[in-house]
Amino acid sequence: MAEGRGVRADARRNRHAIVTAARAAVEEWGDGVSLEQIAQRADVSARTLFRHFPTRDDLLAAVLEDYFAERVEPVLQRAAADPDPRRALETVLRQITAAFVEHPGMLALGAAARTAEITARYREPLAELLARARQAGAVRADLTPDDVPCLVTMLVAGAATAGGWSRYLALLLDGLAPAAARAPLPPAGT
Repeated sequence: MAEGRGVRADARRNRHAIVTAARAAVEEWGDGVSLEQIAQRADVSARTLFRHFPTRDDLLAAVLEDYFAERVEPVLQRAAADPDPRRALETVLRQITAAFVEHPGMLALGAAARTAEITARYREPLAELLARARQAGAVRADLTPDDVPCLVTMLVAGAATAGGWSRYLALLLDGLAPAAARAPLPPAGT
């Protein structure tokens, strides 16, 4: 019985080592890093890597999920506890943008279709935050949870400019105010 627990503990350590190595490799070399490089960095065999992650997409999704658990979940939890929904939304946009500016390789992973499951998990807390903000009159009525990841991507793109993304966050927040809504937003996907 103790041997079985040791094997499971070993498997957990290997999985953790692989995800940690993959995350570092993505940061260093982008999402095109080879699985062989990741296995070497994790100090495991390619066979061990594939036992835990049968496909490259499985591994990259695990890396992104790990990053979201570390950097995005705590932000959403703090925002949910903030009694001021406008400030909570600003916190979400500011801190999640900072997380992706600091680790741009993660944003590249987030752009892939394989992240639909991860995105769906964070949609509900965003929907609750936006509902609170709309009810308080802090944001325009047609802002949706699906808009938030796009807004973060826009802000990250602004990080490379001379003014930086903080400037664009201020402009964006002003544009989200109900008073700024001159016309309804076009439907998503148009």
